[in-house]
Amino acid sequence: MVRKIVLRIQEKRIKNLLIAALLLLIAACSNNSVYSNYQSIAETGWNKDSVARFTIDIAETETETPCNVLVNIRHNSTYPYQNFWMFIATTSPDGKTKQDTIECYLADNRGKWLGSGLSSVYNMPVLFKPNTVLKPGKYTFAIRQGMRDDVLPGITDIGIEIEKNK
Repeated sequence: MVRKIVLRIQEKRIKNLLIAALLLLIAACSNNSVYSNYQSIAETGWNKDSVARFTIDIAETETETPCNVLVNIRHNSTYPYQNFWMFIATTSPDGKTKQDTIECYLADNRGKWLGSGLSSVYNMPVLFKPNTVLKPGKYTFAIRQGMRDDVLPGITDIGIEIEKNK
């Protein structure tokens, strides 16, 4: 009898924990994302002449709140370096293009991968344009790898994410 009571209490606790976890998951999924997309890089490597392009149409309703623009880099354990350089050309709705050169670190000094990862694939978000107020219209982000390798191994995907500031 006591065992049945203990089992019922444990079942209720587990059920309550699952409900709480589900609510947290729902809250986490309802983030402030305006845009998020990735492009796959060839398995053979990222050629220095290859460009990943993202065209994003920003609606009038999305221009009131400042946003963060992030570049997401997915790589695997075959990436041979600690750092990563990229060239980003941003074309705004008025047709003006701005060039940026960004360096980020994918590993620490001991070779431990930074960012989040499962198995052998890691994701490193890089804050590209913090606290930016976007104008309505089309933006184009063109990203090229800026390393010295003609074909850079280990980068699997590159992405752009725009999220509203919290």
